[in-house]
Amino acid sequence: MHKNQVNKTFIYDKLAARNKWDDFANEYETARRLQLIFGKLIDPSELKNRLFLDAGSGGGHFSHAAENLGAKVVSLDVGLNLLKQVGRKCNSKKILGSVLELPVKKNHFDIVLSTEVIEHTPDPINALRELSVVVKPGGFLLVTVPCRLWSPVVKLATLLKLRPYEGYENFLWPGEIRHALEMLDFSIEALAGFNFCPFFSEKIDGLFGFFDKIYGKSMPWLMVNIAVKARKI
Repeated sequence: MHKNQVNKTFIYDKLAARNKWDDFANEYETARRLQLIFGKLIDPSELKNRLFLDAGSGGGHFSHAAENLGAKVVSLDVGLNLLKQVGRKCNSKKILGSVLELPVKKNHFDIVLSTEVIEHTPDPINALRELSVVVKPGGFLLVTVPCRLWSPVVKLATLLKLRPYEGYENFLWPGEIRHALEMLDFSIEALAGFNFCPFFSEKIDGLFGFFDKIYGKSMPWLMVNIAVKARKI
């Protein structure tokens, strides 16, 4: 792997070596995704005693939530520093690996979650393929990813040094995700946009909720992020 690729791949692990996850991740935005995934995308009753893969577990918030709801959780990420942070939050099984080459069995998990992860790889569509392989027939794949509409805004902010980020940022259109998953023999059960702007603050929580409700399903391509729930046929 080229040095630049290594740097981009392990950017979050380097940050996790020096800081707590919530020191560089927006806590409000994380809380919104937790509420969306475990309150809307999937019912808590669907998690009890289910094999659950948190693919790209980051700071461990989503592994922790799934474990608390009774799932048998496996947390996977590319760096040991990230997995150490997960270990401070829950007792999930920890696996070192990439979503581009998952070191787990095929057709193994009842539920696979990958939230705000695949865009941080050089090939997010291939990441979707890898994730799809480890889902059991009849199981679910839950994915959230930034919408490509906002890519120029993010790139400009990075260029102007308004945000210190040096990793991959390969966003996707809702249609790209739908097409890729349908080609992989998944049935789309839910697809919606969320977050009307990239400036996450609890002070405007009401606006986030309003725009999610009004435009999330009808205009997912307009929102900053996309969420999808798909069942493997």
